[in-house]
Amino acid sequence: RIEDEVNKQILANRPVTVKEMPLEEAKATGAMAFFGDKYGDTVRMVSMGDFSRELCGGTHCQRTGDIGLLKILSESGIGSGLRRIEALTGENALRYYQAQEQRLNELANLLKANTANIEKRLEQVLRENKAQAKDIEKLKAAQDQDHIQGLWQQAQEIKGLPVLTAEVKAEDMAALRNIMDMLRDKLPAAVIVLAAALPDKAQFVISVSDQAQAVGLHAGKLIKEVAAVCGGSGGGRPEMAMAGGKDNSSEKIQAALAEARELIVMALENQ
Repeated sequence: RIEDEVNKQILANRPVTVKEMPLEEAKATGAMAFFGDKYGDTVRMVSMGDFSRELCGGTHCQRTGDIGLLKILSESGIGSGLRRIEALTGENALRYYQAQEQRLNELANLLKANTANIEKRLEQVLRENKAQAKDIEKLKAAQDQDHIQGLWQQAQEIKGLPVLTAEVKAEDMAALRNIMDMLRDKLPAAVIVLAAALPDKAQFVISVSDQAQAVGLHAGKLIKEVAAVCGGSGGGRPEMAMAGGKDNSSEKIQAALAEARELIVMALENQ
């Protein structure tokens, strides 16, 4: 609304006049004085037609139309009850709009569209991307299913409980958790330790079934020692725990899995 009102006054091309007068007389006309500024007995009052009067020592145009146009870029708080508006005027404002038009044209070229239908084209691209993302998720889920089909059959029974320790391929923690969830469905009574080499770290997740907890295994305590092998730490609940490690090399991950298996076997055999 401020931008619209200012541009309305610019287009009205009101005359800008400057008068020097006593401070009290200027105040009586309704001239705006800035809080905190100090004024002498005689002040300089700048008027823009009948729209605005203010006490100001700055340089001004002859008519408001000389300003050309105004474009507000931002507004922000600068103190209690104080706001700052930053804006462009004249040629600078024109260059701003020209730059925006250039950006719009560049976006249209990237989307293989024209500026008149860029919104429709963007909506189409977003719909296509969403559909492709769903297809990718389905493919990933199918790959995960194939992957775990061989994994869960590798579980070995120790003292009557299935135990599985394995390194898997996962692009992030969410994918690792998904693999764990599918394995838990296949091995509901098991102790499962999974590891994955993510781009910046080694990631571990451990699941301990109710049966395994009953003989003293605790996922949170177990993962703390396992992650330490890769320079990490962690913890969690008795049934589920996650942790990361700084060293994601294959050697360290395999050593961490070996440590996990040794700790599990030791705990089960001591029962």
